[in-house]
Amino acid sequence: MLSGVFSKLGLPLGTKVYSRQFSLPASSVVIASIGNPSPQYDGTRHSVGHWVLDEVKEKYWKDFSRFSGASGVEIATSETNPNVLLAKSIKSYMNLQGKPISKFWQKHKKDARLVIVHDELQIPLGKVQIRRRNTSARGHNGLRSIDNSMGNDYTKIAIGIGKPAAKHDLVSDYVLSKFTKNEMDVLREVTIPRVAQILEEMSQGKHINERYEK
Repeated sequence: MLSGVFSKLGLPLGTKVYSRQFSLPASSVVIASIGNPSPQYDGTRHSVGHWVLDEVKEKYWKDFSRFSGASGVEIATSETNPNVLLAKSIKSYMNLQGKPISKFWQKHKKDARLVIVHDELQIPLGKVQIRRRNTSARGHNGLRSIDNSMGNDYTKIAIGIGKPAAKHDLVSDYVLSKFTKNEMDVLREVTIPRVAQILEEMSQGKHINERYEK
């Protein structure tokens, strides 16, 4: 009987399915990555947030379900870590992330803090920066779209991708290009362990309540 249900849903037998009424316990954290649509932009610098979240889930948080969802934001949950919700906004382009993220956040903001994982030109490859709530978008189009839709009361995890080697290279071409093999090695060996450490700390309530005070 179950196999028939999963077959109709287009899911393998054993996949965890969560209802639309899924809710988080109080004092939870939602960790959401932004980028360009998947799969056509997978592996590009602008979508590194999606890849990083996937890698952390597969290597460090293996108890989380596979990402799934009918809307533009897919989620992954854990029965052993119910106060953390992982999310990926993979249907919209980066400069239009405000609408799907704000719509998704409306369902969870009462009981949770939001963390956005994104690429960052201003930080060298291999570096990761935690940015407090109420900080600026730094010209990042995805963050700017979110800020315009719902404000900037969320924490950021900025994943360093560095800048184009030549000053005359277009930033738009650079962020849509794919990482080299050597760059991927840096991400796997340096960035992923650091992000995993940060997310573990955030799951325990660290960093997510800090605000930027002007």
